[in-house]
Amino acid sequence: MRSLTPLGLRIAALTQAGSSSKASNIAIDPENGTIYVAVERIDEGVEVDIFRITDGDHDEAEVIASFSSPVIAPCPKPDYLGETLDLHYLPDDRSLVILLAGGDIATLLLEGPDGGVSPVEVVGSVDSGIKAAAWSPDDEQIVMVTGEDNLVCMTRNFDVVHEEPLRTEDFGEDQFINVGWGSKTTQFHGSLGKTAAQAPSTTPTSISHSTDSGLPTITFRGDAAYFAISSLDPYPNAPTQARRQVRIYSRDPNAGFIPRLSATSESLAGLEGGLTWRPSGNVISGLVRYGYEGGGEGREGKWDVAMLERNGLRHGGFELREGKEVWKEGRVRGMSWNSDSEVLAIWIERKDRDVVQLWTMKNYHYYLKQELFSHDPSSPRFKGLKWHPEQALSLYIVGENSVQIRTSVWDTYAARLPMPHDTASVAVVDGQRLLVTPFRTQNTPPPMSSYQLSLPSTPVHVSLSHIEDSAAILFSDGLVQVWDLNTRLPDPKSGSRLRGGGKVAEPKLRYSSTITATQLNKAVPKQVALGPKGKTAVISWVDKDGANGCRVNIVSEDKEDEEELDVEHDVERLLWTAEGELLVFGADGHLTSVASERPLDLDICPRPTALALSPSTSLLFALSPTSKLHLSSLDPSSTSTAIASSVTSFTLTPDFLIYTTSAQTSHYAPLPILQRLAAGEDLLPHEMKWEERRVERGAVVVTACESSMSLVLQMPRGNLETVYPRALVLAVVKQDVVAGAYRTAFLTCRKHRLDLNILYDLDPIKFMANLKDFVDQIPEVDYLNLFVSSLNSADSARVLYADRSREAPSSSSSKPDDKVNSICDALRALVEEKGVAKYVETILTTHVCKQPADYEAGLKVLLQLQADHKEIVEDAIKYIIFLSDVNKLYDVALGMYNFQLVLMVAQYSQKDPKEYLPFLRELRALDKWEQRYRIDDHLSRRESALRNLKQAGPSRFEDAASYLARYELYDEAFELYAEDKEHLPVVHDLYGDYLYDRRDFADAALSYTLAGKPTKALKAYERAHAWRELFTLAKKEEVKRESLLEMVERVTDHLASRGRHLEAAQVFIEHAQDVDSAVDVLCRGTEFAEAYRLVSSHDREDLTEAMIHPGLEEAHEALVEVFDEMEGQLDKEMKRIAELRVIRETNPDSFFIVDNEPDIEGVDVATNATTVASAFTRYTVAPTTVFSQTTKMTGQTSKSKRGKKKATGRRGTVDEYEYLVASIGRLLSRVDEKSAEALILLRHLILASDDHLALAQSLQSTIISFRSKLSDSIDEAWREREDILREVVETGGAGLEDALGIEKSLELVKPVMGSWKGLGVLLRA
Repeated sequence: MRSLTPLGLRIAALTQAGSSSKASNIAIDPENGTIYVAVERIDEGVEVDIFRITDGDHDEAEVIASFSSPVIAPCPKPDYLGETLDLHYLPDDRSLVILLAGGDIATLLLEGPDGGVSPVEVVGSVDSGIKAAAWSPDDEQIVMVTGEDNLVCMTRNFDVVHEEPLRTEDFGEDQFINVGWGSKTTQFHGSLGKTAAQAPSTTPTSISHSTDSGLPTITFRGDAAYFAISSLDPYPNAPTQARRQVRIYSRDPNAGFIPRLSATSESLAGLEGGLTWRPSGNVISGLVRYGYEGGGEGREGKWDVAMLERNGLRHGGFELREGKEVWKEGRVRGMSWNSDSEVLAIWIERKDRDVVQLWTMKNYHYYLKQELFSHDPSSPRFKGLKWHPEQALSLYIVGENSVQIRTSVWDTYAARLPMPHDTASVAVVDGQRLLVTPFRTQNTPPPMSSYQLSLPSTPVHVSLSHIEDSAAILFSDGLVQVWDLNTRLPDPKSGSRLRGGGKVAEPKLRYSSTITATQLNKAVPKQVALGPKGKTAVISWVDKDGANGCRVNIVSEDKEDEEELDVEHDVERLLWTAEGELLVFGADGHLTSVASERPLDLDICPRPTALALSPSTSLLFALSPTSKLHLSSLDPSSTSTAIASSVTSFTLTPDFLIYTTSAQTSHYAPLPILQRLAAGEDLLPHEMKWEERRVERGAVVVTACESSMSLVLQMPRGNLETVYPRALVLAVVKQDVVAGAYRTAFLTCRKHRLDLNILYDLDPIKFMANLKDFVDQIPEVDYLNLFVSSLNSADSARVLYADRSREAPSSSSSKPDDKVNSICDALRALVEEKGVAKYVETILTTHVCKQPADYEAGLKVLLQLQADHKEIVEDAIKYIIFLSDVNKLYDVALGMYNFQLVLMVAQYSQKDPKEYLPFLRELRALDKWEQRYRIDDHLSRRESALRNLKQAGPSRFEDAASYLARYELYDEAFELYAEDKEHLPVVHDLYGDYLYDRRDFADAALSYTLAGKPTKALKAYERAHAWRELFTLAKKEEVKRESLLEMVERVTDHLASRGRHLEAAQVFIEHAQDVDSAVDVLCRGTEFAEAYRLVSSHDREDLTEAMIHPGLEEAHEALVEVFDEMEGQLDKEMKRIAELRVIRETNPDSFFIVDNEPDIEGVDVATNATTVASAFTRYTVAPTTVFSQTTKMTGQTSKSKRGKKKATGRRGTVDEYEYLVASIGRLLSRVDEKSAEALILLRHLILASDDHLALAQSLQSTIISFRSKLSDSIDEAWREREDILREVVETGGAGLEDALGIEKSLELVKPVMGSWKGLGVLLRA
């Protein structure tokens, strides 16, 4: 669906050559685009001048070298072929190789020893002359056919590696093996019998045409593995007659690239000399002429471009569209495929002038895309053509005294009209036919089309208007035609595909106009642009006093508005704005306005392969040769922005930019967002995330039609695929919803499987206000049921279709919390007014689809129908069964205690009667409340079952108590029996048991108390350790002395074990009157002050010596042990810190965990052995900790993290040092805590006795000494710590890489030892 659009045209005139000189061949430097032209003069030999044309603003040719040869071609050749047989550029050597037909081989160094061009050097000669020559695509070998018809292969240094006769009777190495299948002798011939099968088959004799030059042609495959030679071979028995044959040779790299004959073509009558191998390698293109004696049979006046396979057999082709006069007197001078195998150039000699036709193939059909003529009518003949070796669509055509450099791009001629008039028409050029397909109404696969426009000649360019349904066509002679296409669009009212039926379109020629050249008729039309009101702008190349120039002509139906403007010579494209302003785009990416009141001067990417302007947003999009998509606004202050890369194609709709990428995805960017981006606004991250869709590999955009919500893609083979992207569908749905066209929006969502919630979520307030219109527009019950059943509580506009949510006119905050239920209730009220009988299914759907489903209300509707509309009850029951879970529906009907409804549901749901009839019979035999209790219990409605048991009377209380205890229905039970004084205590008792089992002893005791169960309450209070409530209740219930003492013993043991010694002593004194036990428990808890008080208040001084003094001594001994343990820990840690400092000095890499070995990627050095933690785990993990290989980590990142963790756990590292420093700091807080305890003990020791005084003095001395030692140790541990932390950062080691890392260590503050004097001078006496 693409056509070739002329983009650039340069004419390089060879002005320095004389009138007798003729250009003959060219070579191209692909690196900088420089052209080298061989210009020759024949005068008793040949004189050759080498011209150089640089790729710049000036197209002047300069002579860089000249040489002559006394030998001319010894064999006859056509007039259009010069003596310079081949001119080839070698990029590695920066040299030219010139081959003359006379046999001379010359080289020209473009960068000689002095930096300039060296003189031409003739390096060799072929005595018999050279008929044909070709270089291999890798520039390593040259193949030529000599005048003696020998095949010669040379290296690039002109060393002969092989020579053999060209003609041979052998077929080649790949000769076919014929086993007779399909031959004439194996076929059934009916009544003719065996004689017909044995009769020899006659093959018509192939004789070359009189216009055949007789010269061989050589062509290489793109990978240089094969080459083919077309030669004119005379018949042995008739030397005056000859035929063309194609021989295919292989180049075996293992044999030094010596050619070997692989295959010979089949006998093709009328085969001519033109030959070119498609670079992709699948076919060889040749030429077959029909209709003359010795040529192809029949079809007089026809030419075929025949495609040959590598084995020499014909495989398809196409017919040249030339008249009989050209067939009779003209010839095909040459053929050549471009570098990407997409375009075949055919050079045809006509009677009055030469033409180069450009053909391309898609979907097995060959299209004639362009016909190129000479720019100078006085010199209509060509001397040669050549494609650029790298730029696929750059063609060089050599004239007698000039060189044309033509650049084209692939372009899709598509109409981008606004909705609802968008036809999505696409025009395809195919010779004198313009194939047009409006994709909105028809999807006609190529090479077919909806209709065709017959044209006077092959058009140069076609432009479809973006304002009206029309097209402008430009021809090479300057003729411009403007057609009204009159495409028929679907009728929205009648629903027919075409308004009025009939043809898809009725095209009509509006007007035609011819642009005439003003200077010697040297003008080449390039492009046409159709603007508003039929105004057409044409850009042409013109000759301005021998220099390249450009001219813009504006023509219209009204001849008075025609204008002619001169513009820059490198203008490549024309654009019309929506306001009717004409813009010209130069090859350098410069966009300017022409004859406009508002001057425009913008820069975008140079030489874009595609350019499009959005009229609605004034956004300009350009696709660069590097596949980057650029965006710019027509605002003069705008700058170009690259918005995507790896883009293969793009198109525009009124709302979206659609583009495909090489990653096989299509993207849909909203134009309003791109408009803000072009204005320089900062976009949120989610605004740059556009809709995407996967496409087939190699698919390119043909066109998009927003009215039909379709995107047409073309696959690499040429077939079409139409998709309906969600972004386009949502845009149309939104427009319909905003306009209140709910039926159209609903049908669109249904067709394209969109979530129907979008109809509500786009504008909830408007939808609820227009719900009546919604029902009126969609009267179909099935459609309403589908809508209701699709409802959900999620906001589809925000969750599923985020772009739509951002553009929605109302925010999500305006939506009701209960979306589904509110819609169901409102819709049900509307349809009930219209008639329950008609909308019964919708009413049932609104009940069942509520959240949660209201089955009971739906079943009530059935009861109502049974009374009012018995004829539709059966269908309604079947529908609600279809819509619901039948088991749930059966249970709900059963729970309504309506056996008639239960039977209806069971019967129509096809449940097995054996499953439900016995149960229903059993229920019918019971009384009312027993029946309902059984039903509720069966349905697991426990609360309702308990209520029914209560209604059954006091006789069923035992069953009710058992039931509520079994299912823990205490809330319901307290509510039911709140006023029942007789049965309420039983409920409290059961509730107390329930709480006791759940270990909620305090509340259980309260419940037991309310139930009048004191024994259970005492037990619960004791388990709750509420000793005050326990002894209060015990005294109230007058518990026996023995039981009370046992109770005291258990309570005090628990209090003492929890450190509540004062409370334990209180229990002993108040409830057991046991002073001895009270004093003992106080001494064990170091509560000596309270112990002294009890001894004094109860006159038990004997307990001082018996209990208090031994308790003091035990407390003293315990404190001394604690301080000894802390001192031992301090000594070990300080010793280890000293060792670590030595390691830091002797082995800093190990200390700071610096890894000096390179990382080995992908190597796992873990073993199967279990690693046991070292002794250092005294400060880290338990000594029994092991690290097992069962803990697995995946990925290289996880492995490196695991290695770092192992490194930080090694002994002798900075991590161990930092841990020891922190451990010493933590020891200080423990010392302060124990020092405070010791101070209290010292106050009692000093008053006890002289012996206890000595103990006090010893304890105080020990504490003061240890505190001083700890203070010094802290200073020593923190010494040089800042230097160590600095070195951790400088070395870059793995030390201190835990969760907080080095930051945590730097924030750590050095602890300071506070002053502690004990009792001071009181212990010095």
